[in-house]
Order: sequence, then C-alpha cells, then structure tokens
Amino acid sequence: MVAKNSGSKAKDPFDRVRRSVKKAEIEGLVKSLVKIPSHSQVPTREKEVAQFLKEYLEDEGIEVKLRQVEKDRPNVIAVVKGSGNGKSLMLNGHTDTVPPYEMDIPPFVPKVDGGKLYGRGSLDMKGGLGAMAMTLIALDRAKVALKGDLYLAAVVGEEERSEGTEDIVLKGPKADMAIVGEPTDLEIQPSHRGLEWFDIHFYGKAAHGGQADRGVNAISMASRFVNLLETGLLPKLRAKGSSVMLPPTLNVGVIRGGQQPSSVADHCVVKIDRRWTPEEDLQTVFQEIYDIFDTLKKADPRFKAELKRDNTNMKTMTHVPNYVPEDHRLVKSLKGSVASVTGEQPKVTSFWGWTDAALMTHFGKTPTVVFGPGGKGAHSRTEYVLTNDLQTCMLVYAKTAMDLCG
Repeated sequence: MVAKNSGSKAKDPFDRVRRSVKKAEIEGLVKSLVKIPSHSQVPTREKEVAQFLKEYLEDEGIEVKLRQVEKDRPNVIAVVKGSGNGKSLMLNGHTDTVPPYEMDIPPFVPKVDGGKLYGRGSLDMKGGLGAMAMTLIALDRAKVALKGDLYLAAVVGEEERSEGTEDIVLKGPKADMAIVGEPTDLEIQPSHRGLEWFDIHFYGKAAHGGQADRGVNAISMASRFVNLLETGLLPKLRAKGSSVMLPPTLNVGVIRGGQQPSSVADHCVVKIDRRWTPEEDLQTVFQEIYDIFDTLKKADPRFKAELKRDNTNMKTMTHVPNYVPEDHRLVKSLKGSVASVTGEQPKVTSFWGWTDAALMTHFGKTPTVVFGPGGKGAHSRTEYVLTNDLQTCMLVYAKTAMDLCG
C-alpha cells in the first residue's frame, strides 16, 4: 500500500515540483543575488547581477538571454516554452535595489537568522525574484509539460524610471497575464494607486533681513501653501476614498529655499508625492493645486507660484494606477494556488506602493497582479525577507503557472 501511494505521488506533477527544489537552494540563490550590489551608485548598475542570473539559469538548462535596455543595463528574459494552445504567463521582478545608505547591517553580506534572510534588496525584491527564477527551474526539473509559455522578466530600473519594464511592454515578450513579485506578505494585490511627483516653485523678492518688509518671502508663501494642502486638500482626498483600492493621498517630501538667515528668500521649492486612483484623472490632480494657487493669490496679490511635473521617476510612461478585477482568472488562480499551498484562504488587498504592474496592465494590456513574500525593512536600515515565504511563493507561482498555462 505504501509503495502504491508513493508511486501515485511521483506521478502527480505538482508533487514533483514540490520535491524538485529544496528550501536551502532558494535561500542560496537569494543570498547570491543580495551579495551583488545593483543600485544606482554602482557604476555598472544591474550588469553583474543580471549576468549572474543568466548564467545560473543557463546552468539549469533554461532558455535565457540578456537584452540591453541601456548601456551595461540588461534585462534578463527567460522562458520555459509550452507545447502550444495555452495561455502565457510572465513572472516579473526587478534586479535593482535602492542604495544601502547607512544600514545597521552589512548590506551585501547576507545571512539567515531566525527564519529571516537579511541584506539590502532581500525583501525588495531579490527574494521574490529568486523565487520566480526557481519556479522555472522547478517546473523544468519536474518535467512539467505546460501548454502555454512561462516567462521570467528580470528587469532594470524599477526603483527609479522603470526602464526595464517599459522595454518589455514595448518590445515583448508579450504574455496573456503577469505576476510582479514585490513583497506582499503572501497577500494577493490586484490594485494599487498611481504615482505623480510635483515640484512647486515659489517666487519672491530678495531683500536684506534687516529690511525684510522690502522683500517678498518665498518660504512664507510655501508655508501657506503647505498649510492649505494639509488642512484643506488632504482631508478631501481621504474623504474621496476609492471603491477598488486605497484612498488617494499626498505627502510633502522636500522643501528647500533661501540663501542665509539674513536674506529674504526669493525662491523656494516644495516637492510633493501624490497617489491617485482610477476614479481620478491627472487633469483633476493638477487642477487641485492650481485651485490652491488661486486662493492664495486672492489673499495676497504678490503670491507667485509654478507647478512643474517631476519626470525623474518615469521614462516615457506615466505611473498610472493598477487595477485587475477580483473576478479575473489570474486573481482566481492565485487564490486557489495560495489556498492549496498554505492551507489557508488568502487575503485580497491593495498594494500600498507603486509597481511595474501598472505599466504591464495599462500600457501592455497584460493584466498583472502583485504577489510576493513577507518581511520588513524595504528601503530601511535593516531589511529582511522571511525564508519560509520564499519556498511558498515558488510553489504558488508554479501552481498558478500550471493552472493558467495548462
């Protein structure tokens, strides 16, 4: 009887996948990725980590290539080809990280302690990327015959201008559906808000501090503007809410102005982060700022300000919101896969940040959902990913691919 059960399990494709990759092997890959710095202050940026991942997949017999997006900045594109007549799925993850800044741990000396893998990029998002790469390897080792193609796109530049995913959207490969492996604590997140950065310039008139009444203080203008943002506009945004994601919001992130204490500041800049929803549009977002300008101008005719769009966080594609309906086949498949792998019903929530999923869904017409491991400390002084979640994610990605690709 035991032998019969064992043989039955051996014939189950997903059981073969489950047994084809050990947890320690996924941890080892993620450690190797974390060891290779791939942030904006590295001269060759993502080149070394991309080359490593390509060679790692090649050694496993996976079809893979590098495609240059910019000089020394290649996307890694891998595929497990299907036999035909099946839907295609793309696993998308970014190879870049934010710089280490002043971390409390060695950023590029990964270690595992208490079920946590520490290091810069371990959570955001070399953990998810490693799990995705191991998904292709696991399916190949288990000799699972998919009907549709399964792609891995390990892309550059998500932390800055999303150059890598723009390249995928414009040049392919084209998939029917996609998953972005950003950290979600194993929650399925089919939606997130759009992202817009504004620079608000305030123009005054310089004067000596001892004759301040002869000048017009741009810092004072900025302070009145920020006050109206926080007391007037921000509560309205919270009240707007959204039927499909977190409510719109804004954050005053930077303020710079003036020369020295004894001079009236003739220029000041306020930098704003604005998160917007599908119920809004960019023209409305801009108009809200212009309306505050009009209010301040009426109160003080000397008020002078200019709104400029900060495009440094995008290449050509606007950072629109992402939305995939909860009844979409991709979401349903992920729900079933998470329940099967973990034994628990997953939460379907909204991602709090912005991801490349929006470019895939909106511009690439490839419905894309965010799903990845848990942990803490993305962009912070101590960053880690939960090691158990790495294996869980790999199994969820694999089961979803088997379901969707056929």
